[in-house]
Amino acid sequence: MPPMPKTDESAAEEIVRGVIRRITFRNPSNGYSVLKLNVADQAEGVTVVGTCIDAREGASVVVRGAYTKHPKFGPQLNAISIVEITPETAEGIEKYLGSGLIKGIGPKTAKLIVKRFGAETLEIIHREPERLAAVRGLGRKKALLLAEALRQQSEIREIMRFLVEHNVSTNLASRIYERYGSRAVETVTRDPYLLAREMRGIGFLTADTIALNVGLKPDSPQRLKAGLHYALEQASDEGHCFLSHEVLIRRARALLGLQDEYDLGDALRELLKEQYVVQKDDCYFLEDLARAEEFVAGFVARRLDPLKADNTNDADIQDALNKAEQELGLKFSAEQRQSVQYATHYQLMIITGGPGCGKTTVIRALTSVFSRLKRKVLLAAPTGRAAQRMSQVTSLPGSTIHRLLRFDPHRHAFLHGPNNPLPCDVLIIDESSMIDIRLARSLFSAVSAKTTLILVGDKDQLPSVGPGRVFADLISVPEVKTASLSQLFRRSEQSSINTIAHMINSGVLPNIPEPDGVTKTDGYFIAKNTPDEAATTIENLVADQLPRKFGFENTEISVLTPSNRGPLGTVELNRRLQARLNPALNGPTAEYYQLGETRFYPGDRVCQRVNNYNLHEAGVFNGDIGYVFSIDPNDRSLMVEMWDGRLIKYEQGEVGQLSLAYALTVHRSQGSEMPCVVLALNESHYNLLERQLLYTAVTRAKRLLVIVGSRRALAIATRRMESKKRGTMLRTRIKEICDPGAPRYEMDEEVEDAGTA
Repeated sequence: MPPMPKTDESAAEEIVRGVIRRITFRNPSNGYSVLKLNVADQAEGVTVVGTCIDAREGASVVVRGAYTKHPKFGPQLNAISIVEITPETAEGIEKYLGSGLIKGIGPKTAKLIVKRFGAETLEIIHREPERLAAVRGLGRKKALLLAEALRQQSEIREIMRFLVEHNVSTNLASRIYERYGSRAVETVTRDPYLLAREMRGIGFLTADTIALNVGLKPDSPQRLKAGLHYALEQASDEGHCFLSHEVLIRRARALLGLQDEYDLGDALRELLKEQYVVQKDDCYFLEDLARAEEFVAGFVARRLDPLKADNTNDADIQDALNKAEQELGLKFSAEQRQSVQYATHYQLMIITGGPGCGKTTVIRALTSVFSRLKRKVLLAAPTGRAAQRMSQVTSLPGSTIHRLLRFDPHRHAFLHGPNNPLPCDVLIIDESSMIDIRLARSLFSAVSAKTTLILVGDKDQLPSVGPGRVFADLISVPEVKTASLSQLFRRSEQSSINTIAHMINSGVLPNIPEPDGVTKTDGYFIAKNTPDEAATTIENLVADQLPRKFGFENTEISVLTPSNRGPLGTVELNRRLQARLNPALNGPTAEYYQLGETRFYPGDRVCQRVNNYNLHEAGVFNGDIGYVFSIDPNDRSLMVEMWDGRLIKYEQGEVGQLSLAYALTVHRSQGSEMPCVVLALNESHYNLLERQLLYTAVTRAKRLLVIVGSRRALAIATRRMESKKRGTMLRTRIKEICDPGAPRYEMDEEVEDAGTA
């Protein structure tokens, strides 16, 4: 497939007026359209590609954009904006009215109307709609309906024109109109920052640009409040649930470009009054994060005591464990048996342990024992890969948490919740360290009062990408029943991956051998001090040396890196590896789909980067891995075969949710186990180098680990512990509920630093 058109930034911007002759393609979910326009002095018309809020054949439009030449489809206008205007000629009015604007009025009736009133038709419909009743077959009712439809269309056009004139993209303008309707202009003029607070995907910077374009002053109250709110949003992106007063004010001043002494007190008080921000002591939360912490704390506090009416005795449990051992062909350790026993007596139970400590075996034991006790068990995990692994080891269906809760795209909420709890007696969640405070609230709210919740994970892995550190916080509360697994089971005694992981976790620099042709181990270090040398080495390892020397298939090798950017980032590594690993690139007529600088070919390994609840009937979620199955050059779409075997069609407007996945960031690899891991580690990743990231990367490897980079970067990552510095008050809230008069928990020093420094 030839490359998709790419706007030449140096091309001159042009304004084109015309009438939509044909709608070649339109994605109703985002308005992305391919239109054919009739344009004066251009017999063949003009092909326009862009976002149009309500494309209709016969509509008159003004398009702002730049021409490009598509290698297959020829010249086309890449639209920055497409705005419908009122048609001016009788011919244009006739096509406009007959375009399906109102049910019952088609081309024939439109022709009769325009024949009677000519170029004054629209003016008459606006001012004297009753005159249309004289047209044969129309009648007074249809005439008034047509007048109302035209009024609404006129309103939409004026709103769109206003927004586009103030440098709002057509796609964003359509979303603003969909959200606010006739109040769109008033909302944007009065307080554009409401867009950032009330609309998904619109941030402070976009709203700030709009605000300054519509004339708001840099020190307007609306802008000051938005800066404070955005400072908290940025903090949540860093993992914090709150900021201290001092840090919040300092960050907001920097964002807004204000002097250090500028007083933001009134703006902060107004945000508190409007309940966009919540205060607890000297800490400030986004409203939803404060409510999420409160809910999770209450949920946990209600489940700390043993079950009062438990009909299961220890003898039954031991008998079930013995039968499970026979069935699974295993011998459970004392720790594992104790974990299962705890889980039968508490409604909230945490199981934690490092790599090879038997967490998966405990999950198998739990499902076997609870099944023998006639309890219905549901299994879930934050990622598809982890859920698939649970299914494989237990023979029970596993699901991602999002699929389990069943997202309703119409309500933007999960179907399962307090009024519709999950139908199970036991809910087991693996890789629980990945659960942020928002997801924890959604998940816990769907757990009934009679259901046992078991959270399994490794407390030393990276915390959730989203705000909070729920798993680690709950483990640090003594009253939460926790089983810590420490006995090593996985891998032989000669394996060094476990040793490397535990040394890193203890802050001890591991001595990882370099390949010398003699030493046989499952963990190697290849010293390459420059990023370019490391990237070339990684490319050769994956494409040649590891498959040849160790027998790995390409699909069994995963390249991990801390960053997306730079010579050792995912973008550059994916480009290199794609060129070496996908033979489709070398075919004489290779079809591909170009998105920006990235080309997708059949056979490419790809990763979903955001949650999309509408794609396919079950949705596709952040971190899902698949392969490009086929490319359709006619409707410009991709077919992707996902990890679970589903074939999912990505329309043109949805392809941007995919990225190549030959190389992944360490964060995106969480929840997965990989036969062979090649880890890039270099000082160029300095800001990201820290212990939990390194530990997480190392523990992804099942059979072979190869670290390529510098020893100094390894030392830096082993020493630093940045990811634990998160502002969270979950432990304190649990303590306050359990014993309001008792002294509060002191926040960990690292967490306290995050809130005050």
